[in-house]
Amino acid sequence: MHPRGTHVSTADHRASFDTDAVDFGRLLLKYRKRRRLTQAELSGLSTVSVRAIRNLEQGQVGAPRRDTVRLLSDALRLNAQERVEFDRATGAEPGGALLETDALRAPSSSQPLRGREQEVAAVLKHVLGEHEQLIAVTGFAGVGKTRVAMAVAQALEACETPSVLWVAVRQDSDNSVVDGLASSIGDRSVLVVLDGNDTDQVSVATMRSLVRECPNLRILETTRTPRVESSDYHLALRPLPVTEPFCAGDAPAVALLLDLVADLQLGFVADPPTLGAFAEICRQLDGLPRALEAAAAWFTILSTDELVRMARTDPQLLATPPGSDVDADTSVPQAVVAQPPAARDLLTGLSHWRDPWTVRDVVLRTGMSWADVARSVHSLLGHGLIAQVTSDDDLVRFTVLNIVRAYLRRTAEAVA
Repeated sequence: MHPRGTHVSTADHRASFDTDAVDFGRLLLKYRKRRRLTQAELSGLSTVSVRAIRNLEQGQVGAPRRDTVRLLSDALRLNAQERVEFDRATGAEPGGALLETDALRAPSSSQPLRGREQEVAAVLKHVLGEHEQLIAVTGFAGVGKTRVAMAVAQALEACETPSVLWVAVRQDSDNSVVDGLASSIGDRSVLVVLDGNDTDQVSVATMRSLVRECPNLRILETTRTPRVESSDYHLALRPLPVTEPFCAGDAPAVALLLDLVADLQLGFVADPPTLGAFAEICRQLDGLPRALEAAAAWFTILSTDELVRMARTDPQLLATPPGSDVDADTSVPQAVVAQPPAARDLLTGLSHWRDPWTVRDVVLRTGMSWADVARSVHSLLGHGLIAQVTSDDDLVRFTVLNIVRAYLRRTAEAVA
């Protein structure tokens, strides 16, 4: 006889068993109808038999095997949250399925990662460390935050732990998959990448709650907006270096542009004059990888000399792929609008300074206090609107990004 309170009758077990089967069947039918597939078509896509699909939809079968759930999920193209719900409807723990699903697999790139070896190593060090659980990579739109996170994920594939879950955070979604992560991860060693958490869609409170519930969890967040004290380790990603002492082709930004153009133009060979032109284009585009990708597309329809002229006169246009609306990219105006009024006014003034400058230069030329200048420069640097430049002395010098100058100039002309 079972002790009082511990006996589970066969009828009770069967009722739970049947309820799970019905819930799974309803979800399967719902997702199949949404894809406008017949049972036979779903069978062809998933390799699960028509009879098995029919029995599952009618609730005549108990918990399906995990392989069957995975095959159906892949054929139905379920997103991560739908896969979690699908797995839960079987009555099984969703953790394993969530960790195994391709829906949360890190993306890959065919392009080599240029000039980011130190950054990737730094992030890996903290991901694999014992003390930091929240790691943030911040920077201007198109500076390469996602590529650094992808390189970190790729490096971790060679390790047994941690597993990597990749969540592409979207502004048009409630990102509810994050809510199911805690029960799915448990005490597993996992790195969750929250890519594109630019407007705090996944809040710091949510991330802190996750790491409290999951002691072996690490979260790597990529975001345009730095948040004070929101992470245990924060890497501010800067544009790729444009100059190299001995050979322009060795500069990471120029090397990336060479790779991109060579992919589009078979047999492309860069002679010394072309390398010089590429270096000029990279300087005008501030060494921003996404802008260089757009510039490479222009090489299919314009000459190198024409592109150098475009880079000097309208870098914002060159940083936009051909056929796209130059005003479609809102990253620059969003970053500018996010600045406090004092920093915004200072940025407008600095955009007319052609030579690199120091904090002391700004204090002397504007009459602002050291504290006010330092706060504004820190904010502008954190949002990627200005960049530190190399200097022959020990002074820290900055410059306004050329695409930011172009935006401010266009804005002023429109007002005038």
